[in-house]
Amino acid sequence: MVNNVNLAGRLTKDPETRDTGNKKITELRLATDRARVRDGKVVKDAQNRTVYDTEFHRITVFGALGVAVREQKQKGDPLGIRGWLHYSKWTDQNDVERYGVEIIAEEIHFL
Repeated sequence: MVNNVNLAGRLTKDPETRDTGNKKITELRLATDRARVRDGKVVKDAQNRTVYDTEFHRITVFGALGVAVREQKQKGDPLGIRGWLHYSKWTDQNDVERYGVEIIAEEIHFL
């Protein structure tokens, strides 16, 4: 069984790093584009150009790799990410169960 994610996209905001005392955690937001498909066919516009949908991803990077990204990259810069999906569940302040998904980055490539 495999849990691998490979993305290439652009940062939607500047990376942010926080220090938890024993490790640094950097959060990234990445936008990727995907061709829109309907009934098994790629959707085209009136000028016969492919229509794309943008998806937004939460990326978490631990340690020095995340710090390097924060120091060298900013909103709009392209990045390649290799990592894995992590799902979480929590109860908010109103006792409502919430769910989230993020990508834990193992490799980052400056494109």
